Amino acid sequence: MDAISEILAHFNESYHNLHEHMREKGGVQYHRQSQEHKETIKREEQKRLMIKTRVIFLVLCLTLVITLIAGATMAADATVTIQYGFWGNPAAIGVEKDIIDRFEYANPGIKVTPIAVGYADYHPKMLTMIAGGQAPDVMRIDSYCFADFMKAKAFKDLGTLIRRDKIDLKWYYEAALGDCVSKGRYYGLPWASAPILMFLNKKMFKEAGIPIPSPDWKWDDFVSVLRGMRKGEGVTRQYGFDVGTTSYNGILPFVWGVGGDLFDKDRKKFTLDSPEAVKRIQELADLVKQGLLADPAEFAATGVGSRMFFTNKLAMKHDSVSFLINAIQVEGLEWMALPFPSGDKTSQTTINKANVVGIAVSTKNLGAAWTFLKFLRGPGGAGERLYMKAKRMPPTGDDPEMWELYSAGGAVQNVPEIVKLVNRKYAHTLPLVAGWTEIESTIVPQLQRIFSGQITAEAGMKEIAPKVQSILDRNK
Repeated sequence: MDAISEILAHFNESYHNLHEHMREKGGVQYHRQSQEHKETIKREEQKRLMIKTRVIFLVLCLTLVITLIAGATMAADATVTIQYGFWGNPAAIGVEKDIIDRFEYANPGIKVTPIAVGYADYHPKMLTMIAGGQAPDVMRIDSYCFADFMKAKAFKDLGTLIRRDKIDLKWYYEAALGDCVSKGRYYGLPWASAPILMFLNKKMFKEAGIPIPSPDWKWDDFVSVLRGMRKGEGVTRQYGFDVGTTSYNGILPFVWGVGGDLFDKDRKKFTLDSPEAVKRIQELADLVKQGLLADPAEFAATGVGSRMFFTNKLAMKHDSVSFLINAIQVEGLEWMALPFPSGDKTSQTTINKANVVGIAVSTKNLGAAWTFLKFLRGPGGAGERLYMKAKRMPPTGDDPEMWELYSAGGAVQNVPEIVKLVNRKYAHTLPLVAGWTEIESTIVPQLQRIFSGQITAEAGMKEIAPKVQSILDRNK
C-alpha cells in the first residue's frame, strides 16, 4: 500500500506539474491570441470612425454650400431696386455715380438705378413719367419747377420721416431750405445752395486799369466798369457784361435794386410793369444801345457768354456758382466772384436758390428711397462730402468741415467767402410760382424785343401784363 501510495503520490505530482505546465503554455498562447484580436478590432473601429468622420464632414460641407446658395438666393430676392432721377453734364454725372457706388457698398440690400437726362429735357420727361405712373423713386427738381411738381402732386410729405430720424433742418441755409417747403410742409431736402453770382475776369480788369469792386458795390459802380471796358470793334471787340435775355436772372437783380419785382408780395399779381421796374429795364436796354452792354442777340447761342469770358472778351458774367466747375479747367484764366450790385432800395439783389430732392408719392419702396435720400442730402452726410470734394456745389449749410472740403486746393478762388456773404447779407429768393416756366417763356421774348430796340420797356411790359396775369390766375 505504501508503495502504491508512493507511486500514486508521484503520479499526482507529475500530473499536477504537467497540468500546470500545459496551463501556463496554453495561457500564454491564449493571451497572445487575445491581444492580437483586440488590436485588430481596435484598428477596424478606428477605420470605421475615420470613415464616419469623413462622411459627417462631407455632409456638413454640402449642407453649408446649400445654405450659402439658398442665402444668396434669398438675399438677391430681398434686394430692393430704386430709381434716382437727375440732370447734369458728364462731369456732374461722374460724382453722382461715385455717390451711388458708395451708397450701394454701405447698403448692400438696396440698388440704385440712375436716370440721367440733359437739363433742357429733364423736367418735361419727369412730368411725363409722373403722369404715366413711372416716376423715379427719388427725383432732383430745380426750384424753378418745384411749384409745378407740387401741383402735379409728385412728392411725398417728408415731415414724419424728418421728425422720426431727427434730421437737423437748422443745419441748412435758410434760403436753401425754403425751396423745399409748400404750405408749411417739407417735400424734399435741399440740393445745393447755388446763388447766381457775378463772375469777374480779373485779367481784363487789370488790363483796363479798373480796380476790382468791393462786394457792396452799387449800380453806378457797375455802369462805371462798363464804360471802362468798352474797347475794340468786330472780332477784337470786348464787352463789359452780358445781361442775357434767355431768362431774367441777369435782369431781376437790377429791378430789385430799385424796389421793383416780378410779382407782388402775395405772388398773385404781375408787377414787372410797375414804374420802378420799367425804368430799370429801359436803362439796361439803353446801355445795350450805347454799346456798353453786350447785345443779347449776339450772345443768345448756348455757350457764347462762357467762351467770351474764357477768351478775355467778356469782363463780367452772371451764372450759377456751378459755373466754376468749367472755369477752373481753363488754363491761365484769372477770375473771381462778387454779389450783384446793391441798389438804392435794397442790398439784397443776388438770387439765392437751391434745388430739391424729393421722394415720388408713387414709390413702392419708401424705406429704401428715404435711406438713399438721407445718404444723398442729409446734413453733412456722405453725399454732401462727395459733392464738396468734386466742387459740384458749395455747402448747403454753414458747416466749417464742408467748407474746408470745398475750398481745398484753392481752385474755387473767393467763392466760399462770397457765398457765405450772400447768405448773410445779399441773398434774394425768387418769387417762384406754379407756371414759372410758362411765365418766363412769355416774358423773355418781350425782353428780347425791348433790348433790340423794337419796343420800349413800358409798352412791352404793358402788352404782356394780361397774358402773365392769366397764367398766375390759372395756377392759383
